[in-house]
Amino acid sequence: MKTWLFQNTLKRKVFLFVLVILVCFLTGFIYTFYATYKVNEQINEMFSTSIMLNEMQDDMNTLEVQLENYLATKNSDSFVQYLNMYNALGSMRTNFSYGKSNDPSRLQLHNIGMLLDAYLDKAELAIEFKRARNTERYLESYSELLTVDHYINLKVKQLEEWDFETNLENYLLLTEKVKLVQNGLILMVGLLISLSVLFVFTFSTNVTRPIVELSNRARAISEGQYTFGKIEGEHFKEAQVLESAFDNMAMHIKNYIEELRDKVETENKLRLSEIEKLRMQNLLNQAELMALQAQINPHFLFNTLNAGMQLAIIENADRTSSFLEDLSQLFRYNIQSLENKVTLKEELVNVQNYCSLMKVRFGEQFIFDFDIDEATLHVEMPPLILQPIIENALIHGFKNRTGSGLIQIMSAMDHKNVRIEVKDNGEGIDCDTLERLNNKEFEKNADKKGYTTGLGLGNVYDRLKHFFNREELFYIDSKKEEYTSIILWIPLEGSDNL
Repeated sequence: MKTWLFQNTLKRKVFLFVLVILVCFLTGFIYTFYATYKVNEQINEMFSTSIMLNEMQDDMNTLEVQLENYLATKNSDSFVQYLNMYNALGSMRTNFSYGKSNDPSRLQLHNIGMLLDAYLDKAELAIEFKRARNTERYLESYSELLTVDHYINLKVKQLEEWDFETNLENYLLLTEKVKLVQNGLILMVGLLISLSVLFVFTFSTNVTRPIVELSNRARAISEGQYTFGKIEGEHFKEAQVLESAFDNMAMHIKNYIEELRDKVETENKLRLSEIEKLRMQNLLNQAELMALQAQINPHFLFNTLNAGMQLAIIENADRTSSFLEDLSQLFRYNIQSLENKVTLKEELVNVQNYCSLMKVRFGEQFIFDFDIDEATLHVEMPPLILQPIIENALIHGFKNRTGSGLIQIMSAMDHKNVRIEVKDNGEGIDCDTLERLNNKEFEKNADKKGYTTGLGLGNVYDRLKHFFNREELFYIDSKKEEYTSIILWIPLEGSDNL
């Protein structure tokens, strides 16, 4: 606590100022209260004697009137009123018992008290003589009562004259005291106003100066300046803490902006690199497609195939006509843009045409089994997805195997996806190759492309990924010498027909 009192903090300044103001107000209040109390006490003392004597004289007058009525008429109501006044004066008698005193006023009051006793005794004697029907004596007692009353009035008048002079002097003294109290109040108010003005001026200066400087620094930060010097002058400890925190914040902002600038530059370089990579990939895809399409003149091919179909019809060669029709539709489907959008139904029609051609070519060596859920036929996807997968199974799954091979093409609903599976009972894939393929490392298998489309599994995955903007679309499951299964998940989201 002692250390805190000597710290130059805003809290300490405000606390001390409020404490000084409260002490000044409390001192002024106590002084004013005490002075007012003393003045009131003296004023009450000045007039209390006069009030008491006036009340006594009023009661004596009332007692004399009631006593006179009773002596004259012996009226019971007058007697009751007389007793009330008698008791009141008897109670008042104790206020005049001062005994021996050097104060003339108190000595005079003591004499009045003794005369009051004689006054009440004469009243009692008058009542007793009235009851004894001794007219001469009760009139004598009543006359003596009036004489004592006269002496009491003289004493009261003399005492009032003395009190007037004393009260006049006391009044002048009280006037001087009141002026002193007023001057003290004015001085105290002036002192408080001066202290308040001084505190407000110094307080506002010490508080606003660092705030203004910090606001200027904030403006400078918005303009790109982050290094500042120390604020001049003495300030509160809170202002020093704010200054230090502000400088640290400016330094952190500077470092953050530099890091952000470096990050943005790095991201821009990466983005440019990615764009260039995509552009090169697009060029490669276009070159691959153009190379594929350049192998056959489409018009010559279609015209030749149509001529062969017509010749087969004329010669009643139905199988040859069907073969040529399947081949024509297959080539027509294959030479379309890989950026097109087709349905699973269209993709399956092309696969069926391809499988028909393979049956003609290989006979009963391969069996193609289709298990398709009709609810999945309208899902949208890129073209030439399933044919490269089936072709990959024919070329690599049964390369070193004899006997018939089974290739199953299945589709089913799977939550928010359509699950498409192409499964063969070929020679399978070894573990290392399977792991690379599932890690989407198709580069080492780039030479393993289909003979018809020229599209490998890497191309299929890349086109699916860019078409759906997702990566979890492709999975290969295989067991050596037993089977290979390629599973696709085609998202239902974005399909207008499901």
